[in-house]
Parts: sequence; structure tokens; C-alpha cells
Amino acid sequence: MTERQNKEIIAKLQEKQVPIEGITVEEWQQKKIDNFNNSVGYQNEIDGYNCDICKNKEFVALLDKDGNEVHHYCKCHRIREMLRRAQRSGLGNILTDYTFDKFIAPEDWQKANKTKAMEFCKDNKAHWFFIGGQVGSGKTHLCTAICAHYIEAGVDTQYMLWVEEAKKLKALITDFSEYQNLIDRYKKVDVLYIDDFLKVKNGEEPTPADINLAFELLNHRLLSTDKITIISSEKTLFDLLRYDEATMSRIFKACGRYKVNIEKDINKNYRLKDI
Repeated sequence: MTERQNKEIIAKLQEKQVPIEGITVEEWQQKKIDNFNNSVGYQNEIDGYNCDICKNKEFVALLDKDGNEVHHYCKCHRIREMLRRAQRSGLGNILTDYTFDKFIAPEDWQKANKTKAMEFCKDNKAHWFFIGGQVGSGKTHLCTAICAHYIEAGVDTQYMLWVEEAKKLKALITDFSEYQNLIDRYKKVDVLYIDDFLKVKNGEEPTPADINLAFELLNHRLLSTDKITIISSEKTLFDLLRYDEATMSRIFKACGRYKVNIEKDINKNYRLKDI
């Protein structure tokens, strides 16, 4: 095809004139969109999440009201953003590294904890899961495996590392707008995982500001009966009752049978298993 013919075709397309070689401009635009939407991306190689809608491109193509091709984020974008935040927070690729299959449970207490976490995922009436106690006993692994279950099901899930996010929120307490924007993300998300809940550095006790923040966040989610909340902590629920008996007793009740308290025992710290 000559350059002149090319220019004629482009001109006709721009003018949205009659069909070219048996195809209208609208059909041609739709064909372009279909080709894009049917093409395969590679985002799953980065975060481990597979999406049948965008085929791992993270974008879908649509026609706007003027008939122009536009690209929009796919529904999986929020899930991939969460996975990237998790990776930046040190959780790695949670869909491949922190699975139930990779949770090694040679001892009975580990098997019981794993079974309870897996049963929680299958229980549609369960909304609160708590595991606390001994450092290095697999708490984060199990809670993250629960998160992976919801992520793969397409449920909006948020990871919150308490030490870092509590520090940010407390620093914003005088900036109402910014504070609300940040805490609302944790209040309103469908599934929230709070890791290292009420942990403070250097073995100090939580401050009144920490307790107030915990109350605001958890009380809101307790009142929202459709939200799922997963909590891991170096403290047991009995330890937490000392700080805020009213809120923590409600969590104790909300968890039902899905609460695990691992007694302090250095032999259960599997980070030290090779020592």
C-alpha cells in the first residue's frame, strides 16, 4: 500500500466516514479495543496475582462517549497495590511465600493453629481472628495466608503494620483532613490485617494515644458487622485486656472460637530453630 493510500485511509478514519474494506470506523475502534483486552500482560509475574478480566495487564480498554479509546484501571489494581505495599513492608510475595501449604507444622500446637486459621477462611459467619503471644511462632505467616485467601477471592484487603502506621496517624492528629483520609482506609476496607498490634519499641508500654487510636479503629470495625478483621500481636488477649478492657473484651467475644493465645516459650520461636 502506497503512502498516499495510507493517508487517505487515515483521513477517512478521522472523518468517521463510510466503511473501509468492509469495516466501519466504530467496528475498527471496537476491534482495537478487543485486541487490547484479549492481549496478555505480565503483572502476575511481579505480584503473583492472576486476573481473568484484564489478563494481568492491570488496565482495560473502553470507548468513551465520543467513540475514543480510553484505558482504565482494572478491578485488580487495588489488590495489586495492596500486594505491593505488603512487599514494601517486608511480607514479600504473600501469594507465593505465605501460604497454608508452606506453613510447616510438625508439632500439635502448630497444627491446631493452622487448622483454626483455615477453618476461619471457610466460615462465612466469622469476621474476627486473633492470634497473639510467643515471638517467632508463625503468627504473621498464618494471618497473611488468611489475607491471601481473601485477595485471591477478589476482596479488598489492607495490610497494616501497627508500629509504622500508628506513628503516622499520631503525627497527623492535628491535621484533621489527612488524619481522616488515612484512618478511613483502615476503618472501611473489607478485610484489615493488623500486624504486631499495640507493639511499641524498646519494650515500652503503649501510651494513652496508642490506646485511643486502637479504640477508634477497632470500635468502628466492631460496629461494622460486614467487615473482617485479622489481628496478630506479641501480646495475648489477656495482656491486651489490661489496656482497654471494654474494647478488648468485645474483640474476645467477636472472635468466638477463632482466637489463639500462644504461651511465651522460647522453644516455640522457630526463628531460632537452627541455633
